[in-house]
Amino acid sequence: MQLFSFHANREMNRISYRSTLPSLLAALVFGLALHATYAADDSSPVALWEFGSEEATPLQPVGGVERDQAGPRPPEFPDFAPNNTAAKFDGKGARFEAADRGPASPFDFTNGDSITLEAWVKQDQPRNGSPVYIIGKGRTGNPNFARDNQNWALRIVTTNGISKLGFLFATPPGTGSEHWHRWTSNSGFNAKTGWHHVAVSYRFGEPDSIRGWIDGQPTAGVWDMGGPTKEPPVVDDDAVWIGSSLAGNPGNSFQGSLDSVAIHRTFLDEKSVSSRFRRVGGPQVVAPLPERMPDLGDIPPGRVLFTISEEFPAHDRWLNAGEPDPVEALRWMGDESLLPRLPLRYDSWGIRDAWKAPLLLRLAADVELPSQNETFLIRARALGRLWIDGQLIGRTEAQTKTAPSGEEPITPIPTPLRPGTRIPGYRQQEVTATAELPPGNAAPLNAAPTTRRRVVLELVVGGKSHRTETGEVTVARLASDGNSFEVLRPSGELLPLTDPAVEPALARIEKSLQDFDDLNRRTAAASQDDFWAARHQAARDWAFRW
Repeated sequence: MQLFSFHANREMNRISYRSTLPSLLAALVFGLALHATYAADDSSPVALWEFGSEEATPLQPVGGVERDQAGPRPPEFPDFAPNNTAAKFDGKGARFEAADRGPASPFDFTNGDSITLEAWVKQDQPRNGSPVYIIGKGRTGNPNFARDNQNWALRIVTTNGISKLGFLFATPPGTGSEHWHRWTSNSGFNAKTGWHHVAVSYRFGEPDSIRGWIDGQPTAGVWDMGGPTKEPPVVDDDAVWIGSSLAGNPGNSFQGSLDSVAIHRTFLDEKSVSSRFRRVGGPQVVAPLPERMPDLGDIPPGRVLFTISEEFPAHDRWLNAGEPDPVEALRWMGDESLLPRLPLRYDSWGIRDAWKAPLLLRLAADVELPSQNETFLIRARALGRLWIDGQLIGRTEAQTKTAPSGEEPITPIPTPLRPGTRIPGYRQQEVTATAELPPGNAAPLNAAPTTRRRVVLELVVGGKSHRTETGEVTVARLASDGNSFEVLRPSGELLPLTDPAVEPALARIEKSLQDFDDLNRRTAAASQDDFWAARHQAARDWAFRW
């Protein structure tokens, strides 16, 4: 049988050992019908688990694992046998365990080692927001090993019905400010949509090497915990678990079916991984929508347009392909790229109401900017991106954590970017980005040529466990002297990003927002004028009938 041929002659997808006698005895002890290969050919997997029909040596699972369940089969998956079987896990700590073979075993990975993990997965009941384990080494809860001893792990995390691929490992404590390092894919798949193939390849010590695939399609991702690192992972003799972790914690246990779970000590290329997946109807991948600057139409000269759209799909990502742009609910005009708060929302009676978060807030203006390298400053609380004439200039990150009820250490006051610069508010991100702006109009001698450019800032506001508040949103540019920042304005005098200049501007903005809120409230309340007039007339008729 050829490994990973995935054709109909997979011999009932039986899992057998092809290794030394000690390896076979180890498998018998743990009751695992492993198909593990330790060959000179680096393209062969270290281990391949194909959960097929029971043989003379039965599987001895831990917890609620059911064998002989239907795996990927024709006609949807023509490369599989008609009787292909998989293993089903109840999500309550059910798992398979495989013992490590001691120091420098084929399951141990450290710097310089390449790893590829892959599996076929079918989710029955995804756990929203909780990463569940497909396979991992370490972090089993065994008291004989350190608690945070994750050598490597392949996981799935589902948020709002979209499941994404995850890779996790820990470095020894003391190697950095954070010793957990987590990579999450940008693309995903709709949970509970049948079988999907997932894979990740990584070369330890080379954080830029990571690659992910879903249904044979490559996906980019982000190191969203601990950041990238060149430090080696924790390595010990803890076991390999399939389907669970953390002593069988249900919150991290996979609920559904798994098939063809494999570990490689090599970095598989795209051609190899894409050949694993063949489905009638093609891949079912949910990928991010290609990024482009939104077209907000004409903006009155000298004004800054603010728009709000409700019910954005998620607070921690941009739109996926196929998701419509949210419908605009409100717009307001200002004079500078500065916003202390959102306008208020009122219902159809003019009664104060809550925004339907997450919101998409957009700020746009046509600003005269010189044609040269310019440094811009973004201040925002959550996920955001700044565009200039279609060019993506900078980003802020999504809110992924909330303050633990004030029990955390006090956040230190930030150091101003330049002497005298107004400091950002509490938990307000501050991002600077330099952009090369293309040539524009001719300019006087010794002055940089300028042109009017469309500037757009997009921000996601609020969401699950996050208040619908913006903090003090700011878009500024580094002044020509390089010693200060100026708030972007489409016209009028320069507005330095200093307390003496910004605080009067904030007072003017607050007055304008109050007037805008009053107008919206009175307009909405006027829709009930006929109703109240009728009520008042009925009351008068009743009072004077005597």
